[in-house]
Amino acid sequence: MSDEPKTFEVSVIAFREDSGWTALALEMNLRGYGSTVKKAIDDLVEMLGAQVSFALQKGHPESVWNRADDKYWRMFEEGRRNRFVAEISGFEPPTDLVADMVPLSLLAMQHGETWIAANA
Repeated sequence: MSDEPKTFEVSVIAFREDSGWTALALEMNLRGYGSTVKKAIDDLVEMLGAQVSFALQKGHPESVWNRADDKYWRMFEEGRRNRFVAEISGFEPPTDLVADMVPLSLLAMQHGETWIAANA
């Protein structure tokens, strides 16, 4: 097994909720929270790493795949479209909804019969 990092891009939206930010990984329906977009995404990446590691340890990597509701996918499409239009028009993209692909770097290592995944 190669110990080169494996990268998977996750579709993520971040939006204001109450007094903070929520980041949602659409393919896995997991959320992270924080006082800023970056903190919410960092929290989400940590959650994703833990979820993938647990699934690998249990021998069920497919169990992490849990599609978010369609309304969040529509929010993602709207956010990506708005960012694209703003950037090609020379404007600042809206800041109330952030939609982007976030790389999740996983290093899969075999220790005996146990597989783990960790943020690389």
